[in-house]
Amino acid sequence: MRTVKIRTRAEIAALREAAFLAAWPVHRQLEAQQDAELRADPTKRDRMLADFAAIRARYPYPED
Repeated sequence: MRTVKIRTRAEIAALREAAFLAAWPVHRQLEAQQDAELRADPTKRDRMLADFAAIRARYPYPED
């Protein structure tokens, strides 16, 4: 018999938050947003959003 632990939404949210902050600390997130808005250069923001999408794919929420 095999036991499978399914993580709760709260556990997944905590894992995602930690991964987001490890990949993009708050000061880098703000810099990316400011570059996109003030300098019209979305390069960093696009990279950040792609990294966030990869993290969300790695830690999907359980099916309800």
